[in-house]
Amino acid sequence: MIASLNKWIRPSLLLTHDTFDQMISGGEVLEQDERGYKVIKLSSGDILKVFRLRRQLSGARIYSNARKFARNAERLKALGVNTVHIKQLYHFEHSTNTAVLYSPLVGFTLKKLLEGDLLNQEMVFELGRYVATLHQLGIHFRSLHMGNIVITPEGEYGLIDISDMSIYPWPLFGNTRARNFKHLTRYPDDIIKLGESSWESFKEGYLSNAKLNETCKSKLRSTLDKSVSFN
Repeated sequence: MIASLNKWIRPSLLLTHDTFDQMISGGEVLEQDERGYKVIKLSSGDILKVFRLRRQLSGARIYSNARKFARNAERLKALGVNTVHIKQLYHFEHSTNTAVLYSPLVGFTLKKLLEGDLLNQEMVFELGRYVATLHQLGIHFRSLHMGNIVITPEGEYGLIDISDMSIYPWPLFGNTRARNFKHLTRYPDDIIKLGESSWESFKEGYLSNAKLNETCKSKLRSTLDKSVSFN
């Protein structure tokens, strides 16, 4: 019975304060806030991501955010999408905090490449095609932006920071796609640094791979045209 449950529900280990301190010793804090550490790169190279509840009434008390993160990773891999590799789930002693230990996706984020002026038009066109593929697979990645998309050493795209997403058994509808692009364009400085011609390449890459009728494509193009001003 337990073996059968473990096949569907990944087990979570208790993480005491002492064990947590030992685990992060010698690591690098990548992200933190007033409540404490959020993301730590361990000396092993693995990443420990800590989740804290923001509301007393939350579904995460039943199905933790760490578990959602792990489930998203497993579902993405089942769809053939590159992402992080989950190693272990944890729950903290005397706390509602949870954590996930994972191996990072090897490569460079698009934001890092953009900052180094290494993101060319061909890569941006392929990025558009990649986002269209995600949408066709039913993936609504609400943290879609340049800092959460990685190019691997093999030249393939992948996703990180995958906590906030929905994966549907059907391609995304046009309105959902438009909402997803709003997440991307919440960072206008990245788009402006990309440049107008590369932004056009992104749009063409997306629309060339989006299996939509011409009316939907026209509406999406209009949404993207209005989303960023290069003037």
